[in-house]
Amino acid sequence: MPHDYGLRQIAPAQAELGESPVWDTSTGLLYFVDITQGQIKALTPQASLSTVYQSTARIGALALSDHGNLVFTENTRVCMLDTRTGTISRQSAAVHETASYRFNDGACDPQGRFVTGLMDEARSGKTGALYRYDSALQAQLIHTGIALPNGLAWSADGSTLFFVDSVACAIFKADYSLESDELRTVTLFARTPVELGRPDGIALDQAGGLWVCQFNGACLLHYDSKGHLIDRVAMPVPRPTSCCFGGPDLNTLFITTARLAMTPAELEQYPQAGNIYALHPEVSGVARHLFKQ
Repeated sequence: MPHDYGLRQIAPAQAELGESPVWDTSTGLLYFVDITQGQIKALTPQASLSTVYQSTARIGALALSDHGNLVFTENTRVCMLDTRTGTISRQSAAVHETASYRFNDGACDPQGRFVTGLMDEARSGKTGALYRYDSALQAQLIHTGIALPNGLAWSADGSTLFFVDSVACAIFKADYSLESDELRTVTLFARTPVELGRPDGIALDQAGGLWVCQFNGACLLHYDSKGHLIDRVAMPVPRPTSCCFGGPDLNTLFITTARLAMTPAELEQYPQAGNIYALHPEVSGVARHLFKQ
């Protein structure tokens, strides 16, 4: 029988395209981005929202560094934000010059490098790719042939990378090694039901289970470690986008949502679209890795 795990709204963010939530254990802040608005937001434990960075570019992905700073993407480059000053301290070269391309989701690997997916908003086919950035913000291409790269997460032991291709309605897994320049043994982990929208952001729990947000599906899906669908959580808005574990003992799953391209009638029906939600799964989450500056 489906559960709601105490699902509740925690902040009226009204994000156009909320994405890439990141929990900061040291401060209790939940960071997230609004891609199309070019914003990095912070949510305090008291549910106060603020904009910590505003860009004229699309901000697609976000991660926390081991110095308490933020690594994030602007269009097709990666930047480092000094959280004390609110300014960019470093930035990479762009990996693509075509305006329709941008980085989408991203996360840090067990070695502290930032991995992010390049996508084409013009839908040019399987031209998406995964790039990995080291502490000097030097890019390395590690996987190609993805239509719309999305959520990324590593298994608790760091040996397996899970990533999403939203267009394919598929979640893949790959062997992940420090010695390998490219992903190895990429296989299908799960194919999500096409009638439930497209898979977006993901998070892993301590039992090896995977949670995925279903954009246009108004739900989260929960898969076990073997890729079997074991639960579905209905959302009060149609476009959940991404999720991350946070809170005490990583026992809260935070969920971003979007109101992008919704009609006036849809927005009237779902006025809470774009807000932040949270629920409490039965199993706590796997901590996300930090970027090593």
